[in-house]
Amino acid sequence: MANNPSKAGGTGPNTSGNAGPTMPDLPPSKALQWFLLVAFCVSGAAYVVNECTELSSSDAHKHYDSRLRRQVQSQSAYLSHSSAGNDAFVKKRYEQAVSEYRLALQGQNNAEGHDLLAKALLKQGSPEAAFAQFREALRLDPGLTDAASAWSLALIQEGRAEEASKILHDALQKHPDNGVLNYNLATTLLQMQTDAEGRRRLASAANQTKEAEGAETESKNLAAAALPHFTKASRNGVDSSVFWCSYGQLLNQLGSYAEAEPCLVRAATEDAANAPAHFQLAVAEGHLGKYAPAIEHYEKVLTLTPDDPATLNNMALLYATATNTDVRSPKMAEQLATRACDATTDQNARYMDTLARCYAADGNFFQAIAWEDKAVHRAMQLNDADLAKELQQRYDLLVDHKTE
Repeated sequence: MANNPSKAGGTGPNTSGNAGPTMPDLPPSKALQWFLLVAFCVSGAAYVVNECTELSSSDAHKHYDSRLRRQVQSQSAYLSHSSAGNDAFVKKRYEQAVSEYRLALQGQNNAEGHDLLAKALLKQGSPEAAFAQFREALRLDPGLTDAASAWSLALIQEGRAEEASKILHDALQKHPDNGVLNYNLATTLLQMQTDAEGRRRLASAANQTKEAEGAETESKNLAAAALPHFTKASRNGVDSSVFWCSYGQLLNQLGSYAEAEPCLVRAATEDAANAPAHFQLAVAEGHLGKYAPAIEHYEKVLTLTPDDPATLNNMALLYATATNTDVRSPKMAEQLATRACDATTDQNARYMDTLARCYAADGNFFQAIAWEDKAVHRAMQLNDADLAKELQQRYDLLVDHKTE
């Protein structure tokens, strides 16, 4: 009996016309379906990410190019206007310089630009506006020592030495070995000392003893405070005739004549026309008993500044009081002291005192007493109580025909 083909397990009608068996159409498994779905999603996501990345990268490049272009334009504007400002500054066209520097800062806001603007404003006669620009320059760049120096010097010219010293102290906290900053602070402290000495004289004239003593102490402290800054400046590259002269003058003031001498020799050597350097060098050498070179330097001062009263006075004292008999010359001293008094129309009590001492050195106590009396009265007219007291003591000695 033939098998029913419909119930046979593996054959069926051949519709293709070819003999042989065919495979049934089986649905894919669940695992495969999930795999294909995940693969599709991953591929799609990758495509989207790739497209977004390309778009984002393109936008970033465009943004970067735009920003770079703006920076270049700003830098170009800054350099162009700064250059124009510098040119105007050199030609002393300060209003134009101020305008150009302001335009430069619109291109680029930086410390150097504010420093340049500040200096132009100073020349223009606008100190307060300049100080604001210096302040901004140091805010942007606390290490801009040139701005600190220029600001402090401008403040000193405005009579604001204490403010200047604070700026320099702050700058030195960051740059303790900067020679210029140390030099500027030293000169600022000396200016403050001069101010203190002025207050001392006023207090003394008003018989305000406590205030006078306080100002005198302050003056001495300021001089002492200035010295280490001169020393640091000398060790850190500051080298000029003016610097060495100021340094030597302070050492003379403090009585350190041996230390002052080499500083002043250097000052006079670097600039032979520096009259104050020759004067201070003569002072130091005179105290060191080097009379011949001292006289030579005093004469150099008189060549540079004829009939300088202070020089005439100091030479007179040297000739009147020199311990070396070969140098001592009371007659020469009298002539020089007379010239000093004539140059100041007998208005300087110190110079009249010197003339009195010169007459005493020559044994002419009659003239010595007369000139010392004039000196005492002049000191009293000037309300200089300390000087009047000192000269009165010398007058009493001269009355007794004594010099010391």
